[in-house]
Amino acid sequence: MTSLRLKDIGDTRRLGICISKVLEPGDIILFHGDLGAGKTTLTRYTAGGLGIEEREVTSPTFNIIHEYLDGKIPLVHVDLYRLADSADILDTGIEEYLTGEFIIMVEWAEHLLEPLSDEYLELDISIQNDTRTAVLRPVGSIWRKKVETIKVCFEREAER
Repeated sequence: MTSLRLKDIGDTRRLGICISKVLEPGDIILFHGDLGAGKTTLTRYTAGGLGIEEREVTSPTFNIIHEYLDGKIPLVHVDLYRLADSADILDTGIEEYLTGEFIIMVEWAEHLLEPLSDEYLELDISIQNDTRTAVLRPVGSIWRKKVETIKVCFEREAER
């Protein structure tokens, strides 16, 4: 587990860019955090690091799934906030994206009864006194290495 303090929007952007540098097709990030914690913002900056126009990335709360196919790697952004049970989740078509071609970023992942893969990153964002904390929990050996790379990148970029 790695905990990173995000003092401002610049730190959130740095974290998103650092995450984008380690992403590969088939990667999955499962977000947790309260409303307004910054899940969509972090997704936006991660997408920007993949060459996707940041302003195009919006919360998929009402559509459930947004696809961004114009970056280095296709990105699927999922928001399960409005879904309460696994039947609804299966109805979203999310399993169609588990082909290994897409990066999948899921907000409100606590609505998943089972993880989408054996290898993924759980990313919790919390706010306290206007400071956000991102806690990265890697699941699987691939993500343990990637989280270490993200941490080093974030710390190096913060020093600049």
